[in-house]
Amino acid sequence: MTSSSPAAAACIQVTNRPAADIILAETEDLRSALLQHPVYARICDVPALQIFMQHHVFAVLDFMWLLKRLQKELTCIQNPWLPSQNSDLTRFVNEIVLGEESDEDGGGRFCSHFALYLNSMKDVHANPDALHQFTQSLRSGVSVPDALAMANTPISVKNFVGFTHHVASSCSAAEVACVFCFGREDIIPEMFQRLLSSFEDAHLQVPALSYYIRRHIELDGDHHGPLARSMVNLLCHDSATTGQCIQTTRTAIQRRIQLWDGVLAEINASHR
Repeated sequence: MTSSSPAAAACIQVTNRPAADIILAETEDLRSALLQHPVYARICDVPALQIFMQHHVFAVLDFMWLLKRLQKELTCIQNPWLPSQNSDLTRFVNEIVLGEESDEDGGGRFCSHFALYLNSMKDVHANPDALHQFTQSLRSGVSVPDALAMANTPISVKNFVGFTHHVASSCSAAEVACVFCFGREDIIPEMFQRLLSSFEDAHLQVPALSYYIRRHIELDGDHHGPLARSMVNLLCHDSATTGQCIQTTRTAIQRRIQLWDGVLAEINASHR
């Protein structure tokens, strides 16, 4: 796990500041690097988009691992049912699960966001074989690291998915919430807006993917992102927890930057 930025120790002593504000400030350098990554400008044709989607689809899948861990921690999904301790968190998590597993598909029906993404891959003929190999292995009881190896995924994908699995299965609920918030919900609208701008500049016609991206910008930017910050504030109840969450969140954003590095390297290699 990487260390937090030099000012982190001082910042986490300021107990009157909301934890989400502290963590956001202590990850701003990495957030800026992620949003300024050169990969967005390189997705200017269909072959580059195919490469991007073949990498990114793993992040679409493992997002649900974080969400399902939060659902397990913050709601009751067992019998006999008992009321959760915080109805606001229960509502937030269940609302996101509803959208992610059964959102409007743009055609009058409902499907998961993961299914929406797979359908958009078909539109641009992106190869889903590695993803299908990975999920088939998981269904057969293969471990995440072994399934990634069997699917012959790039090292950047292995590191990204491996870290997500570690957080979802082994870290505290507060750390999961912070990775979910600052590594996903809170920053996704800005990342996706950069993708849309690249599509428009290159005159790429990708209606299914554009719908998926616009849907996330709408949901995450207007509603889910702010609620995710509230969840962080409720779970990061002391300076020690906040300090650990800073470290875990920084690592999560670094893994995303490395994922984009892998995409960019493959795009550049394909254009030589």
